[in-house]
Amino acid sequence: MMELNLNKLLLPLMVFCTVLIYAQKNEENIDGVYKAKGAAFVINKNKTFVIIAYATLIKGTWTVEKDLLYLKPINPEAKFYMYARKNPDIKEGMRVNFTGDGIGNSNIVVGEFPNKMQSLFNDGANCLDYPNVHIFKEKFSAITLLEEKNSENRIEADIPKLMYQFSTGDYNDFIVQHMQDSLYHHDFIFKITKKGLSDVNRDSDEVIKKHSVKEVFSNEKELEFLNQSFNMAFAADYKLVNNSYNTNDDMNGTIDLNDYKYDKLRNVYINPAVPVKQLNFKSKDYHYNDVLMKFDRITGTSQPRVAVKKSGKPLFVANCNN
Repeated sequence: MMELNLNKLLLPLMVFCTVLIYAQKNEENIDGVYKAKGAAFVINKNKTFVIIAYATLIKGTWTVEKDLLYLKPINPEAKFYMYARKNPDIKEGMRVNFTGDGIGNSNIVVGEFPNKMQSLFNDGANCLDYPNVHIFKEKFSAITLLEEKNSENRIEADIPKLMYQFSTGDYNDFIVQHMQDSLYHHDFIFKITKKGLSDVNRDSDEVIKKHSVKEVFSNEKELEFLNQSFNMAFAADYKLVNNSYNTNDDMNGTIDLNDYKYDKLRNVYINPAVPVKQLNFKSKDYHYNDVLMKFDRITGTSQPRVAVKKSGKPLFVANCNN
């Protein structure tokens, strides 16, 4: 009897160990680049991945269960990110730069809740300028942002339907970054086969074959840059921009603040190799990087989205027909 009970206890453990060994075996050689039509899936040994497609960059972590590969994307933490700095040149009011894909969406509402809310853009906005900067004559105690409705897409139910509020505190210069709905993704699931990966959600026998990084990317710095680009968009503690709001980062790497000198009076970072008299603090050159502004990310609060009463005209009117 004791022997029978012991066998009953050992059987589930043996099954578990078998499954674990099978999963570990699948993990051993899973890393590499899998090329599909119009997309590249970069599976890294450190359990991270990057999906690169046309105008799309998805990053996240992966796990293996039996013969299935699960890719869990990193979705935006919120629909709006806020970055702020104190600008000594602004004596009254505040300045806000609105950026991010889909920022011309007429569903976005901004202002001081509840009585000073207005649409960010007009319906059918086109011909958007860059940058979209507005100088408010009055400084709000808190900036409120919301998107009145989500766009119709396959994961609408998973996108936060919230209203966000950011206290302005001592800041008077801001960057608002909007995260559009298309940046949110469900998990990707692939079956691991001897020939490569197959998408379990598609009725197809197509196999995505594995390649080495060097076979797909002629310059590995390109892949490094794409990783940096994602981090700057989704996980940046600060934004470093010039007067035209360009970050100037390129394939050679990001800007290193150690190469700059901090000007406390103007709250900017300047190139110490350039004589002060030659510095152009108001340069509109998109690539001018001898004077840079540092905007630190600030966190706000959120609550369930509510209907708001809008007053006045949209903050920006972008219409090619006018």
